[in-house]
Formats: sequence, structure tokens, C-alpha cells
Amino acid sequence: MDKQLRDKIIELFEYRELPKLISYSQDNWDTNFYELLIQLQYDIYLLDHELETNWDVDMSIITKRWQAIHKDLDNLGISRDKQDWYCRHIYKYQKHELEIRKGKLPTRLTMEYFYFYKSCDVKLLRRIIYDKNPSLKHMISEAEWRLFDLVTEVNDDVVDLQEDATTINGNRFLLSMLEHGTQKTVEVFNSFLQEISDRNKLLKISSFDDIFIQEWTEEQVISTQQLVVYQAAAFHKLDMSIYKQLDLKKTSNII
Repeated sequence: MDKQLRDKIIELFEYRELPKLISYSQDNWDTNFYELLIQLQYDIYLLDHELETNWDVDMSIITKRWQAIHKDLDNLGISRDKQDWYCRHIYKYQKHELEIRKGKLPTRLTMEYFYFYKSCDVKLLRRIIYDKNPSLKHMISEAEWRLFDLVTEVNDDVVDLQEDATTINGNRFLLSMLEHGTQKTVEVFNSFLQEISDRNKLLKISSFDDIFIQEWTEEQVISTQQLVVYQAAAFHKLDMSIYKQLDLKKTSNII
């Protein structure tokens, strides 16, 4: 496994607070389980790489990437009859990435719909962690991570602006500025982030064992709102030639 990609995966796990869920009420850290999750995320990243690299996607390679993912799920003890259901959000997001080539941009979808599906890999990982430790659901449900997942996915797009300008990526922040300009994009993104903050403050979630979802969500909202403005100012410096095949004048997308 490529060390740089492995480090990226570990950073993702820590950013999304997965290690705290894995270790909850466990006497010993399960190294083997952790490594199996890393391998699963690694193969998901390889799938994503194929979707980002070429305008003409070789679906035979996509099939091979999915075979590796299903093998990882086998190793994690997920039965074959459950695997398609567990991966349904990844299938959906893959569909949206492929549709970019047809001029169907993420901006035609609502912010919440798009970022819900963009967090598909993290949702899968968390589902597997909850399966392994059923006592978690009695403390905090998977649904209570929804706002945290939304804001961290937005943050990922904003942080990755420069990197994603070189790939065919479903980065809504980047594509929105390409299609609608920076001022409109900043307004839409920071309005959505404020909505997340407002909804977050109304929730009643009990924190436990260093799990503070509401606090983390609010922290991410504040830092991401600031970053949205900063990154939008840098947009004009980017080389967007990889997207020259998109005829934005013929798309009828809405934010």
C-alpha cells in the first residue's frame, strides 16, 4: 500500500473521529480490524481515482475496483447478501460523478442531498464499526452524525480546491464557482453552513467518552465558513482546462 495514501486514510479516520468509535468500551485496540478498514478505504480511493482520471471511464476497471471492495467486505465479515445494501450510497455517488461527463453537475442537486451522498465512504465505515460494537447504538445513533458528516464533506471540498482542479472531481465548491462565480458560491455555501449550525444547536445529543458531535460540528462550521472566503479568492489562479469539455452554457443547473 502506498504510504502517502495510507497516511491520508489515517488522517481521514482521525478527522471523522472513527478511532474513538472503534475503541469505545473496548479493553484492547483491535489492530486487525483497523487495518481491514484501512484496506477498504484504500480500495474505495482506488475506485475514486478511476472516476477522476479520465473523461472516458473504462468500466471494466471500475468492475475490478468493486471486486476488491467486495473482497474487503468479505474480510470484515459482511455477508454477500448485505454488501450491495451497505454500498448503495457509494453506487449513487459514483453515478453522480459519471454524470459530470454529460454536463450534469452537482449544482443541479440540493446541497444537503449532494453532500449526504458524498459522505458515502465514511457512512460505510461507520456502519461496519457499529456492527462490530452493537452497544454504540444505545449511546448515540448513526443518524446523529448527519450534520457532522455534512459539514466535514463541505470542508473537504473547500480544502481540496487546488488539488481537485487537476482532476474530474465532484467538487461542488469548485464546479459552483466555475458555473456561477465566486460571489454566488460563497453566499450559497456559507448560507448552507449557517443552516447546519442552526440545526445543530437545536439537537439534544448526549456526549460520552470524548464523543462531542455537536461541539465538533460547530467548530467545523466556523472554520469552514472562513475557509470558503479564503479559497474563493484563490479560484482565479487555478488552471481549469481539464473542464474545457463541459459546455456550461448548455447546462441548466440550480444551486
